Amino acid sequence: MIVFVIAETLSLFSRSAAYLDPGSGSYIIQLIIAGFMGGLFMLGVYWRRVKSFFKNLFNKEDVSNRNE
Repeated sequence: MIVFVIAETLSLFSRSAAYLDPGSGSYIIQLIIAGFMGGLFMLGVYWRRVKSFFKNLFNKEDVSNRNE
C-alpha cells in the first residue's frame, strides 16, 4: 500500500530535475532485500509462537465441532 502511494505521488509530477545514479538504484534494491530478510529473520525468531497460535486456532475449531 505504501509503495502504491509513493508511486502515485511521484507520477503526479510532470517534470523532475532529479538524477538517480546507479548507486541510488543499488541502495534501493539493498533496502528492499534487507527488509525482506529482516522479515524472514523475525518469522524465524517467533516461529514457535506463530506455529502454536495456528495450532491452537485449528484445535479450538476441531474441539468445538466434536462437541456438537
